[in-house]
Amino acid sequence: MKKIITLSILSLLLVSCASTKQYKKFTATDEIPHDKARIYLIRTGNFGGFIKFNVYQNTKENEIGVVGPKSYLCFDAPIGENKIIVKAESEKIYTINAVAGKTYYLRLVPKMGVNKARVDFESLNNEEGIKETKKLKSPKMYYAE
Repeated sequence: MKKIITLSILSLLLVSCASTKQYKKFTATDEIPHDKARIYLIRTGNFGGFIKFNVYQNTKENEIGVVGPKSYLCFDAPIGENKIIVKAESEKIYTINAVAGKTYYLRLVPKMGVNKARVDFESLNNEEGIKETKKLKSPKMYYAE
């Protein structure tokens, strides 16, 4: 009986792991356009691994993707003010005043919530961001040109 319960729990854990999906063009390997900035949203840890974070740019109608543990999203944004909206248990907004040609790395940090994880933001410098993204999985793409 214990083996059945253990196998059931392990199966549930494997099935329910959150994967990362991107709905906008993944630009990590492209040169940054002269009129855009590049934004990386990274999630390094396993804490809250079953919880995915939905990510939007400026409005909830403009979904960038879904971030699971140990992965990242990467997209280009217009210069000027860009609101990064992340929804988990509650909604959190981080504003980036994007400068042309610049790359921004933003770590999404899961925190304990009442019903599920909340999220906080941590800005990383280029060196830290590059180092972190090398260790992470790129997203599954749900975008075509």
